[in-house]
Amino acid sequence: MMKSRVLVFDTIVNKIFVAMLASLVFGVANQAIAACDEPAKPGALPDAETAVSAQMIKAKNEVTAYVKGMEAYLACASISRRDEKAKISELEDYAENFNKIIRAYKARKK
Repeated sequence: MMKSRVLVFDTIVNKIFVAMLASLVFGVANQAIAACDEPAKPGALPDAETAVSAQMIKAKNEVTAYVKGMEAYLACASISRRDEKAKISELEDYAENFNKIIRAYKARKK
């Protein structure tokens, strides 16, 4: 009788362990899927002719976060090579546009 109770206990413990393990695996998988969402592009970029330093710093931080987010997205997304190239080109254009604004802003500040 004692062996029977031990076996039942071991079986219950094993089922709980398997359920917890499955929950953990599915939780991690869901986080990985959720982490692979394309980030939203930041709002409108500041006007180099009227922007103040705080606006430029805020925009720089937003653009940097967006670029890093897009890099992470492209690393994990399951998209075609053509779509990936298009996203990279769009990202490069966006970053270059912001760099032009920064250059114009710095030129105005001289």
